[in-house]
Amino acid sequence: MPLDDLEQALAGLAAAPPARVFDRITARWTRATSPLGDVDVAYTEHGVAWLRPAALGTLAEEFKARFARPLLRTDHPPAALTDALATGDGGGLDYDLTWLTPFASSVLSAARTIPRGQVRPYTWIAERIGNPKAVRAVGSALGHNPVPLLIPCHRIVRADGLGQYIFGVDAKTTLLRGEGAIE
Repeated sequence: MPLDDLEQALAGLAAAPPARVFDRITARWTRATSPLGDVDVAYTEHGVAWLRPAALGTLAEEFKARFARPLLRTDHPPAALTDALATGDGGGLDYDLTWLTPFASSVLSAARTIPRGQVRPYTWIAERIGNPKAVRAVGSALGHNPVPLLIPCHRIVRADGLGQYIFGVDAKTTLLRGEGAIE
């Protein structure tokens, strides 16, 4: 059912729908500027849930596959999104990451504590979450970060080099140079 039809069907209910019911069955998305170019950002009533490079054009497909919720475009991004993308500090945003495993959630929570301009090895994250032998699993969780740039997984590096990044190694290098973390 197209979203306009759904909205009309809800409007025709005999009783008033619960407050914000439309927000519970849909999500919003917007395009924003980042240090790596334009990104598409999806968010629910709970916060930012997904971020992908706009050039990929895959946000709606990926989001619907993950959450089974349609996306509606808006020109009104969540409060603090623009500043978070510009500064690399996503601490002022709300996130909708309740669908993550407890392990992945702990990895991303630890990554959020790394200040701009600093890097930490994968082993630091593993030790910080109390699972020092889970270095490879930490890398996997970071590789599936649903909101890169906002939760700064680019600040985690291998002991022998930069390591991978969801936007690619060149993007990771660009971000870390821009933050003054590497030369």
